[in-house]
Amino acid sequence: MVRAGIFVRNQLALLGIRYLLDAEADIQVAFATGTPFAVAAGTVDCLVLDLGLLDGLPAGVPAARTVLLTADGTSAGRDAGPHPMGETHPFDDAPLLLVDAVRRVAGPGPVPAGAAPGAPQGVATLSPREREVLGHLVEGCTHDQAARRIGISQHTVDTYVKRIRSKLGAHNKAQLVRAALTAPRAAQSAHH
Repeated sequence: MVRAGIFVRNQLALLGIRYLLDAEADIQVAFATGTPFAVAAGTVDCLVLDLGLLDGLPAGVPAARTVLLTADGTSAGRDAGPHPMGETHPFDDAPLLLVDAVRRVAGPGPVPAGAAPGAPQGVATLSPREREVLGHLVEGCTHDQAARRIGISQHTVDTYVKRIRSKLGAHNKAQLVRAALTAPRAAQSAHH
């Protein structure tokens, strides 16, 4: 489980980012505020921070474990400290890119080796819609064909595939298909 903290001045952006991260099964928001405060080391795995609060970066969070949000995505102030920021993204970047950045900056994927027994792993971490999209890919559908079967746009399918790849740590379609095909067998053998 990735523990994230959010320091963002704009309240609407703060609430949106919190909602976005809270919707992820593998991310827990430890705090969300517009006023930076001292964060004890080890309290969070990642800090989402807006550029205006960069000077208030708490000492308890290494700079490399931060996602810096800027108006345009430039790295202005990115190397201001002794350690570079983890990643820099514009506020209006695609939401899933922010979620993926939080996972990357926090460290290993959402299901690291040695995860707690009983914690959801692999395909079990996917939402029902993500499983549906993955099922169509396993059947050999293109993104466009999957979109038409489900009744959503191809762009939405692309977004789901990016999210699925992130959750499963898959870098290509073959790895996605392998994860989908091996997960049901493991689940079935556990029930017999």
